[in-house]
Amino acid sequence: MKVKVSVDQDICTGCAVCYTEAPEVFEDNGDGLSQVKDELGGNGATLEGDLAEKASEVKDECPVEAIIVEELD
Repeated sequence: MKVKVSVDQDICTGCAVCYTEAPEVFEDNGDGLSQVKDELGGNGATLEGDLAEKASEVKDECPVEAIIVEELD
Protein backbone atom coordinates (compact mmCIF):
# COMPACT_ATOMS: atom_id res chain seq x y z
CA MET A 1 0.00 0.00 0.00
CA LYS A 2 1.24 3.47 -0.94
CA VAL A 3 -0.60 6.63 0.15
CA LYS A 4 -0.30 10.40 0.20
CA VAL A 5 -1.12 11.75 3.68
CA SER A 6 -1.89 15.24 4.92
CA VAL A 7 -3.85 17.04 7.61
CA ASP A 8 -6.30 19.80 6.77
CA GLN A 9 -5.18 22.30 9.38
CA ASP A 10 -8.16 24.55 8.63
CA ILE A 11 -10.46 22.00 10.27
CA CYS A 12 -8.06 20.24 12.68
CA THR A 13 -9.13 20.90 16.27
CA GLY A 14 -5.91 19.69 17.90
CA CYS A 15 -7.62 16.83 19.73
CA ALA A 16 -4.34 14.83 19.49
CA VAL A 17 -5.99 11.52 18.54
CA CYS A 18 -3.72 11.09 15.53
CA TYR A 19 -0.38 11.79 17.17
CA THR A 20 -1.38 9.85 20.27
CA GLU A 21 -2.44 6.80 18.25
CA ALA A 22 0.20 7.10 15.51
CA PRO A 23 3.18 9.10 16.80
CA GLU A 24 5.33 7.50 14.12
CA VAL A 25 3.30 9.38 11.47
CA PHE A 26 1.82 12.52 13.07
CA GLU A 27 3.10 15.28 15.36
CA ASP A 28 2.00 18.58 16.88
CA ASN A 29 2.97 21.45 14.58
CA GLY A 30 3.79 23.72 17.53
CA ASP A 31 0.46 25.55 17.35
CA GLY A 32 -1.54 22.66 18.79
CA LEU A 33 -2.58 21.27 15.41
CA SER A 34 -1.54 18.03 13.78
CA GLN A 35 0.73 17.50 10.82
CA VAL A 36 2.54 14.63 9.15
CA LYS A 37 6.00 14.40 10.75
CA ASP A 38 8.60 16.59 9.07
CA GLU A 39 11.08 13.73 8.80
CA LEU A 40 8.52 11.82 6.71
CA GLY A 41 8.07 14.77 4.36
CA GLY A 42 5.44 16.81 6.20
CA ASN A 43 1.92 17.29 4.94
CA GLY A 44 1.51 15.67 1.54
CA ALA A 45 4.11 12.98 2.28
CA THR A 46 4.03 9.68 0.43
CA LEU A 47 4.04 6.74 2.84
CA GLU A 48 4.30 3.00 2.24
CA GLY A 49 3.92 -0.22 4.20
CA ASP A 50 3.20 -0.08 7.92
CA LEU A 51 3.23 3.73 8.04
CA ALA A 52 0.64 3.91 5.25
CA GLU A 53 -1.57 1.39 7.01
CA LYS A 54 -1.30 3.21 10.34
CA ALA A 55 -2.20 6.55 8.72
CA SER A 56 -5.23 4.94 7.06
CA GLU A 57 -6.40 3.44 10.36
CA VAL A 58 -6.05 6.70 12.30
CA LYS A 59 -7.84 8.66 9.55
CA ASP A 60 -11.08 6.96 10.61
CA GLU A 61 -10.56 8.01 14.24
CA CYS A 62 -10.27 11.74 13.55
CA PRO A 63 -13.48 13.32 14.92
CA VAL A 64 -13.47 16.17 12.37
CA GLU A 65 -12.14 14.16 9.39
CA ALA A 66 -9.07 16.39 9.04
CA ILE A 67 -6.76 13.54 7.98
CA ILE A 68 -6.60 13.05 4.23
CA VAL A 69 -5.28 9.73 2.94
CA GLU A 70 -5.16 9.26 -0.83
CA GLU A 71 -4.23 5.83 -2.21
CA LEU A 72 -1.59 5.93 -4.92
CA ASP A 73 -0.95 3.38 -7.65
